[in-house]
Amino acid sequence: MKDKQKGALLGLAWGDILGCPVEGWKKHEIELVYGTYRELPEDYLFDKIPDNKKARLRPLGFHSDDTQQALALIYHCLTFEGWNRQAWGQILVQGFIEKAWRGIGRNFVAAVHRLRKGGLLKESGSSSSGIGAAMRVGPLGAIFYRPEQKKQLLQATIESTLMTHADQLAAVFAAVVSYTVSLFIQGFSVQEVWEKLHSFTKEAEKQTKSLAEQGWKVDHENNQLISNMLEQAMEWIDKPIEVVRNQISECARPYLASGFTRAHPNQGFVLLGGLHALLMASRSDLSPHQILISIINEGYDTDTVAAIAGTILGARYGIDWIPIDRFYDRERLLKYADALVDQQIPETMSTFLSIEAKLTQMEKDFQQQLKSGNI
Repeated sequence: MKDKQKGALLGLAWGDILGCPVEGWKKHEIELVYGTYRELPEDYLFDKIPDNKKARLRPLGFHSDDTQQALALIYHCLTFEGWNRQAWGQILVQGFIEKAWRGIGRNFVAAVHRLRKGGLLKESGSSSSGIGAAMRVGPLGAIFYRPEQKKQLLQATIESTLMTHADQLAAVFAAVVSYTVSLFIQGFSVQEVWEKLHSFTKEAEKQTKSLAEQGWKVDHENNQLISNMLEQAMEWIDKPIEVVRNQISECARPYLASGFTRAHPNQGFVLLGGLHALLMASRSDLSPHQILISIINEGYDTDTVAAIAGTILGARYGIDWIPIDRFYDRERLLKYADALVDQQIPETMSTFLSIEAKLTQMEKDFQQQLKSGNI
């Protein structure tokens, strides 16, 4: 069980790190450089990577916003022995002020700006049903994994999501991710997990509706789309991967927001990338590494979809499959993984922000060197 708790973070971090080198690339662009992307490269193939793809590269082994926001959530919940929405808002703002956050999306930025200007916590979230919250919440399932902690798990996951992504689909799916992690840590099988997910999802949908009635900004507040989609997905969870991916695309297509050009299973929409990660992490015909590689070779939001799958796989299988030696900041990530077990705060918030700000600056310097041709 301890290894599964640790795996909720280390699997997330590995999916993030493994997917970063091709983040935002399309499938054919990955094939042109790597053929089949099989592992984290030892070195970048700069002679093959187009100039327009070099601008977003990170030093190999660096974690992105997916992992750093998960670390912030772990610190927060351990510090307050549960959930404190006011304190979470302060962490988000302070991280922005100290330039710690990196790779963050416009919805996250807009939400933090509203908080920084004194906006209400209940109204800070952006109208987004993306996976920018689902990527970070898996370790909450390792903190609140006991059955009697389900209420705390729901509150921490849903409220932390709504403060950046004020959408029922985003909040409910994030809750599905953290709850799935908690169930695998408890030792349930895939079949047992999916049998429990449907009733839990209904509960999460009611919770977000209740919060909307309490004054929270919640788009789609009276919606049962996630529970309905998961019920459908149970029918094709064990089908061949391409069949599953086609089903995901077909089911999500009617609900795509303006600006989505295609229903690709690795797009950053909960019914696409989110559901894809959940279904892939539930497969038993591939190893955890093969699952992440299969996801990443599809392109698009490679690091975030792999991070969501990775946190579930870590809770399901533990940590033996994760090459922790490839993590740039491995000693610190290991301390945070240990903290999920021993509940000891791994560092102060000032240290967290200072280290993350340093890593963010290192990433910027690396990208600047790439632009100037010094690498």
